[in-house]
Amino acid sequence: MKLNSRIHSLRHGFNSKPLSTVTKAANITASKHLLRQSWNTSIASISTIQIRYSSNKPPNKPPKLIPSRLSKLGAVSSLAFLSLTKYKSILVALKLTKFASLGSMLVTVGAYTTIYGLPYASGMVGLILVHESGHALMMRQKKIPFSPMIFIPFMGAAIAAKKPAKNAYDDALIALAGPALGSAGAGVVWGAGMLTGSQLCFALADFGFMINLFNLIPVGMLDGGRVGNALSPYIGVAGVGMAGSMIYTGMVSNPLFYLITLAGGYQSGMRLWNHHKGIVDTSLPLNFYNITRSEKIVIGGSYFGLMGLLFTAMAVNREYKRSPEQVRFEQSASLVDANGIHNTEIHHRDD
Repeated sequence: MKLNSRIHSLRHGFNSKPLSTVTKAANITASKHLLRQSWNTSIASISTIQIRYSSNKPPNKPPKLIPSRLSKLGAVSSLAFLSLTKYKSILVALKLTKFASLGSMLVTVGAYTTIYGLPYASGMVGLILVHESGHALMMRQKKIPFSPMIFIPFMGAAIAAKKPAKNAYDDALIALAGPALGSAGAGVVWGAGMLTGSQLCFALADFGFMINLFNLIPVGMLDGGRVGNALSPYIGVAGVGMAGSMIYTGMVSNPLFYLITLAGGYQSGMRLWNHHKGIVDTSLPLNFYNITRSEKIVIGGSYFGLMGLLFTAMAVNREYKRSPEQVRFEQSASLVDANGIHNTEIHHRDD
């Protein structure tokens, strides 16, 4: 009953609406009104969206973010970061040193620790590291130089290619490599959870599956946006519609995602316009989008196959993952049972 009342109070807090401006009763004082107003505006949560950088393009169900001053601050910081990514190198813009990767990683772990605790925060950053390593390994295989990996607290991580891929096929392979390796990493964590029964592992696996699936949305600078551009100029438009519906329904409430969707809308519109008008994008290598049908089949099969695998993995993981409230309740129940058995044994001994 205590657990149900706590959950009810939490739901009530997060779903509370602004106070009516109509005066209800003379005995309601101004202090109560101000107290309720401050409570409504203080509730906010931070959604972690992992992002990527492409040298030739500007820019897991994440937690809900209720707009507040914190949201505005996130929007400003996100806009500043996305503006920097329009230049040739994030590293040059930020004047980073060779220790930037490790330093930014530690800072990000520290930032997440303040909200989620050290074990979960370390696991989150580790899974993001595995995802970005997939991009780095594929770029190395394609002989594309890249900058050190940089972590941005509450935004994700970025790795900058120092020159564009030679064609859309290579670019799509680089984009797919991140979610592919990231999903494999999340699968390893899930396997550890199955072996040990650790709820921490199941929670981290859920984050890993979710964040890699999220990055496959075919919009803007997300990995799925680059894959979609390689397959067809129409996929980007469909991706913007998908992202817009997620925003409209409240599935995602994060200022960074709003910016990604806006940037994706512009990019997809220009891609479609250039395609119909026969305009060549001089920022890309010549015949960048002229790839063979077999290459498109490889990209499309890998893309949709990976999405299907991630949806399945998340559904299976939900059968084992329990919420923190459930875990605390089970621990309390176990403690009560243990105390009851202990007390019974004491009574028997006394008899």
